[in-house]
Amino acid sequence: MSRIITLTTDFGLEDEYVGVMKGVILARAPQATIVDLSHAIERQNIRQAALLIKSAYRFFPDNTIHLVIVDPGVGSNRKLILLQAEGHFFLGPDNGVLGLLLEAEYFQAAYEVQCEQYYLTPTSATFHGRDILAPVAAHLAAGLDPAAAGLVIARQTLKKTEFAEAIIDSVQATITGEITDKDHFGNLQTNITASSLNNLYGNEKSTASVTIGNETIAGIQTAYAHKAPGEILALVGSRGVLEIAVNRGNAATLLDAGIGDEVTINIPPK
Repeated sequence: MSRIITLTTDFGLEDEYVGVMKGVILARAPQATIVDLSHAIERQNIRQAALLIKSAYRFFPDNTIHLVIVDPGVGSNRKLILLQAEGHFFLGPDNGVLGLLLEAEYFQAAYEVQCEQYYLTPTSATFHGRDILAPVAAHLAAGLDPAAAGLVIARQTLKKTEFAEAIIDSVQATITGEITDKDHFGNLQTNITASSLNNLYGNEKSTASVTIGNETIAGIQTAYAHKAPGEILALVGSRGVLEIAVNRGNAATLLDAGIGDEVTINIPPK
């Protein structure tokens, strides 16, 4: 049986950490296919990792195992969990990194990882990704029953990921949100969803104004190329949320903007 295991970490690629995790997995499940989602999560940025795995997992086949390791509390008494959601398996610390998958519409089951017979020994207090989660992922790929990982955990006891929701004022036809992430290109993602834009503005999105800091952007575009190189634009990106971008440039740098900055949308008076 061949299973896919994805890896998402804040480890970077300069050190051996990612490579040795793959070695641990392949030594126990040589038939596994390992996919690197990202190892460029900002150090200890739980929210960024939570957003990434939430946006990416659905493009993989059912029964894919997603290993998500952004773990500032490694070695503390925080739990390690195995989560089943929407036909996929997720392994990571119970620190919110899997918190966007805890909604009832996604959630299926959760277990506290307590199967010490599968851990590497001696087990490092600083590298649970290598010594605990990677071997458990490998055994799952080789056919381990998820229930054998440990005791069932109630969904309500697990740590959610805290994000502010965009504020929608249907009377004034405004949406107030914030920057939640930026990608490698400097595109700025927000918490303003495509559905909220469609519900409030419908076919008038091209006439909306988007304000971030001192910059006001006219219209919500459908592609980067709809603005000239170097120009700022707003559009709905591949994650299904409004993003601020610069065609062939870096919006984060040009606007000196980052996570938490406010973004507002309105329809200017005619």
